[in-house]
Amino acid sequence: MKRLFLAIFLVALLLLLGGFFFLKAKNSKFLPSQAEIGNDIDQRFLNSFKGVLDLEPKTPVVPKSEENIQNQLPSPPNSTEKKTEGKAANSENNFAFAVLGDTQYFRANNPQGNFQKAVAKIKERNPDLVIAVGDLVGNCRGENEDAQDYINWKNILGELAPKTYAVQGNHDRIANRDKCDQFWQNTFNFPTNGPDGFSETVYSLDFKNSHFVFLDSEKPDVHTISSTQRSWLEEDLSKNKKENTFVFFHEPAYPVSSKIGESLDAEPAERNALWQILEKYKVTAVFNGHEHLVSRRKIGNIYQFVFGNTDSFNHEMPKPGVAEYANQGQGRFGWVKVNGQEITVETYGPDGSLLNTFTFSK
Repeated sequence: MKRLFLAIFLVALLLLLGGFFFLKAKNSKFLPSQAEIGNDIDQRFLNSFKGVLDLEPKTPVVPKSEENIQNQLPSPPNSTEKKTEGKAANSENNFAFAVLGDTQYFRANNPQGNFQKAVAKIKERNPDLVIAVGDLVGNCRGENEDAQDYINWKNILGELAPKTYAVQGNHDRIANRDKCDQFWQNTFNFPTNGPDGFSETVYSLDFKNSHFVFLDSEKPDVHTISSTQRSWLEEDLSKNKKENTFVFFHEPAYPVSSKIGESLDAEPAERNALWQILEKYKVTAVFNGHEHLVSRRKIGNIYQFVFGNTDSFNHEMPKPGVAEYANQGQGRFGWVKVNGQEITVETYGPDGSLLNTFTFSK
């Protein structure tokens, strides 16, 4: 009798094990392999410097600890064989960055849009960095579709997104500003070394021989770089040891055309306090958007460059004598070549044609 029970038990055990392995093998046919999902995961979580590319509205949040950030950093941009146009590879003092202006009229499903055309030409030039000077999206009002607009914006950048940095524009926080700020922080992964209350909208970073500073002309009020930001800025610049300093914010301090009275000049005392700090620390150049054209103007010892029409609509050209250079048209982007302390700022059209070049030294 014991032998009979033992035989039944062994047969049952063999049937259970056989069924388990059969189901596992069968189900595995319907599950993607690691090789099949590997590329998708890499695309969704590309990281370079502190930018991040998200291809879906809802993706897991990666903690922004310094350890995580360092682990996500790729090899330096010049470690590949492909060279950036306009600079010597592997040189500490030579690099190039692109400047994108207002893109708020872009459409994600329009491959022939001016934003898409500019990005295609920038990719060909292989910049070390890309800077967007505000008004990335049309009108952020804190609604769910606004979050998708930012994701669409980064998807157009594609491989450039991980090395892109941006400042907020007025269209990036039209209404429900706290919610818009949250969308911004959820979308990007910018440095968090700015003042309290300005996480990822005010920050700075070093790249090679240059220092980059990003300010917010829309927070807490439009047309102003607030006193909180100015205090942080002065402390930041006082510690800077780099040869060049580039400062970015959306609304120009000295507009030349349609935004006169609707930029930092609307609050001249606040504007002047900011410019005094920039002069004191011998800032190399300031880059803005907001006016939908390209312009160059020297104020004191500092050149102000406006690139405000990558994908928006045309503003009027400035009156004679207001700007040293101005250009009207959509699809414009800037290309800045750094050669030690010699800076060349070029203006390009959406077809990649060179419209203007200007070189200066600090």
